[in-house]
Amino acid sequence: MPNIGLRNAKYNQIDYSTNKYKALTNSTVPVLGKMIDAKLTENRSDVSLFADDGLAEYDNTFTGGSIALTLSDVDDATYAEVKGCTISNSEITENEEDTSPEIGYGHIVTKMVNSVKKYKVEFLPRIRVTKITADAKTKGETIEFNTVSLEGKVMSLNKAINGLSVGTWHIVKTFDTLSAAMTYLDGLLTPTGGSI
Repeated sequence: MPNIGLRNAKYNQIDYSTNKYKALTNSTVPVLGKMIDAKLTENRSDVSLFADDGLAEYDNTFTGGSIALTLSDVDDATYAEVKGCTISNSEITENEEDTSPEIGYGHIVTKMVNSVKKYKVEFLPRIRVTKITADAKTKGETIEFNTVSLEGKVMSLNKAINGLSVGTWHIVKTFDTLSAAMTYLDGLLTPTGGSI
């Protein structure tokens, strides 16, 4: 099932006072930016216990992960929100005391299965953006497009959020239509009272 596309980078802040995602403005799930690529790296423990000259126990527990995204751009308001810095009169100010909020994040991967498109939602219920960098280069004889790189720390839920269980760190579901995948992704990032 080869991947042939990537789209719809969406997020929403976790509101720990309600244990849900933040209330939406105009019922719209925030967009992080237009996607170019994404790479999820999963980290696991690798611990073995040997006894009586053999392997007695082995642990391969999830210990976190990282997400690296390349986006066409991140607008100033979104940058300030996911980095936890201030924006006033279109001026972004970053301070060493700033702390990025924890957010839920997801996107849609377009896949090809027997010449038929499928749409896979990949959702991370708890991440923290650690770095956003933008390349810049002088104009030469030809125009060269520069992009924005975003890195984030992936964590499992330490509290039930939006009805998702403690320990959940990754959710994946594939749909036959893009509209169904988009509805599902938006539902994951919308504040709800029950399980999804």
